[in-house]
Amino acid sequence: MVFNTIHGVDPKDPSTVTTPFQFDRTIKLSSLRIGVDSGAPKEFVDVLRELGAVPKEIGARPSAAGGGFGAESAAAFDFYVQAKAKEFGVDLATLPEPARGGGAGGRAGGGAGGGAGAAGRAGTAGATDPAGAATGRAGAGGGAPGAGGGGRGNSGRATSMADLTRWTGGRFQRAFEFVQQQRRRQILITQMAELLKDFDMYVPGGGYDVGLHAQTGHPCVVLPYKFDSPPTGGGGGRGAGGGGRSAGAAAATPTPTPTPTPSPTPVVYNKQPICAVLAGNLYNDDKILSVAHQYQLRTAWHKERPALA
Repeated sequence: MVFNTIHGVDPKDPSTVTTPFQFDRTIKLSSLRIGVDSGAPKEFVDVLRELGAVPKEIGARPSAAGGGFGAESAAAFDFYVQAKAKEFGVDLATLPEPARGGGAGGRAGGGAGGGAGAAGRAGTAGATDPAGAATGRAGAGGGAPGAGGGGRGNSGRATSMADLTRWTGGRFQRAFEFVQQQRRRQILITQMAELLKDFDMYVPGGGYDVGLHAQTGHPCVVLPYKFDSPPTGGGGGRGAGGGGRSAGAAAATPTPTPTPTPSPTPVVYNKQPICAVLAGNLYNDDKILSVAHQYQLRTAWHKERPALA
C-alpha cells in the first residue's frame, strides 16, 4: 500500500523516474528467475522452493568500497542545520568548525581508495584495527577520540564530538576523490547489471550485500525465517583493552595469588528474529514484495510477538 503511493518521480529529486508498480498477490514463483548465493540461509531458500521457485546459484558480486555518500550526507546535514538555526535564531558564524578527521571524516576519506588523506586513514584504522576500534583513537587525522570505526564514536554519550560531527566529514573531502567515488559507483552499477541480467532477484549470503546495494540502488526486502539466540562471545572486547592498566605496571607491582572463583553463570539471551534478504533487480520492487507476501502467507514468523513481563 505504501509503495503503491510513493513510487514514481519525487519532485524534489531530479534523479527519480517513474516505472510501473504492479503488486501481485498471487504471483507464481516458478515464473521468476531467482538467484541464490552459496551462503544464503537454507531455511529461507527451502520455503521459496516449496512455493515453486527454482533457484539458481548466483556468482560473486563486485566488491563495493567508497560510494561518496559522505559529501551527500554532509550537504543534507548542513541544509537541515541551517534551517533549524534560522528557526531558533542561532548565528552559525559563532559556532566552531568541527575538527578535521573527526566524526565521519575518516569514513568518507577511507572510501576514496589510493587518494585517501590522513583523516581517511584514521577512520579506516579505527574500523579495521581492533585496537583502534576499542580505543576510538583518531590516528593521524587529529580527530576527536571516539572517531574511529566509522565516525559513530564509542563514548556512550550522545553529545560527544564524534557523534556531533558524524555527518560533517564530507565537507573536508577533496573534489577529485568525490568524482572518483562516483566513477567507481557507476562501474559497480554496470557490473551488477551484467551479473543480474538473467535474474529477477536473488538471496545474498551472510553479509546481505548491504554496502553494495546502498551504492547501486537495488531494492531489498528483509524477512525473518527463524527465531534464535544471537551469537555469543561478543563481550570479549573489554578484556582486551578495558583494564586500563599496562602490562609493565602489572609486572612492577606484585600481586597475591588469586583465589579461584567459580565460573560466571552463562548469559541466557532471549531468542530474536533471524532474517534473510531478498534483493531485486533494479525497479523490481513490486516483484520482491509480491514474493515476500507469498512467503508470509506460507509462514508465521512475522506474527510472532515478544512476551511482555
